[in-house]
Amino acid sequence: MANTYVPFVDGGGRIIASDLASALRERGHEVEKLDIPFSSVWHEMLEQMLAIRMIDVREQADVLITIRTPSHLLRHPNKRTWFIHHHRGAYDLWGTPYQDIPSTPRGIAVRDAIRAADNLYLPESQRIFTNSRIVGERLREYNDIDSTVLYPPLGAPARFVTRESSNYVFYPSRMLGHKRQLLAVEAAAHLTTDARIVLAGVPDDPGYLEQLRAVIAEHRLEDRVELMPTWIDEQVKADLIASSMGVLYLPFLEDSYGYVTLEAFHAAKPVITCQDSGGTLEIVEDSANGLVVAPDPCSLARAIDRLRESAEQARAMGAAGQRSLAEHDISWDNVVSSLLG
Repeated sequence: MANTYVPFVDGGGRIIASDLASALRERGHEVEKLDIPFSSVWHEMLEQMLAIRMIDVREQADVLITIRTPSHLLRHPNKRTWFIHHHRGAYDLWGTPYQDIPSTPRGIAVRDAIRAADNLYLPESQRIFTNSRIVGERLREYNDIDSTVLYPPLGAPARFVTRESSNYVFYPSRMLGHKRQLLAVEAAAHLTTDARIVLAGVPDDPGYLEQLRAVIAEHRLEDRVELMPTWIDEQVKADLIASSMGVLYLPFLEDSYGYVTLEAFHAAKPVITCQDSGGTLEIVEDSANGLVVAPDPCSLARAIDRLRESAEQARAMGAAGQRSLAEHDISWDNVVSSLLG
């Protein structure tokens, strides 16, 4: 297995890779895991991509499974790729406020080189899977490559249980612009019940954290919004989900349904997401196992108040979320048999 990671940052790609390695070993396979540090600083990416291409693993295993981009640049005669996202700044986020490569001649050249490398080396894989339909659609749109959706399960779902609900919704995620914690804070100013919002996660940008704090102070939301700007222990996260009314996951055009959604459903809690949140919409169904709202503060506030006003409906949606895991065959048995089939 090969995977790239941003040094000192724990994210979904590292979790998927670690969980997959464990699932393979539990099913009797020998696994060597190659973790490749990769910085997403735009002007350093091409040199790192070349270095990855030069790593020779062609005779090191019967099968190579690559995960986070650009680990698929590695050469192997029996390569399978579980593609979890592009470098989005060179693709779907180009031209949006979240673009991370400048629209300069050099920046455009880097973007084009990233796309050219993907077009050239992704087809070397014998089979290509994606972690969501939306990522598969991007592969087809931008690279003219077909793929199969393979949803990633949780590695340790047993810790996620349900308890009696308190009066808060919980949003665990890295704090950065396109995760839209700011939208949650702004929604707090429009709540009509005693509902609260708890936000937890490492801030990628200190300026974004200060923006959140400024909005809280401006609207006097200290009793409404609790900020936990740090990486929280997995058991602490599970406990906060267990006692919540439901879970928020509000990203902009997310690559997949997100671990947050899975964690909530394992705990039988409904998920509130947005109409433009991307992969979450593949599993969150409005008024069935969660609520899908317009990405504006008033709509989000009404959804949070709805959970507070009807605990019975919230429980029913959470139970439906738990059932949907089996309906979508989100299991490691399915993942392993698909990747090695």
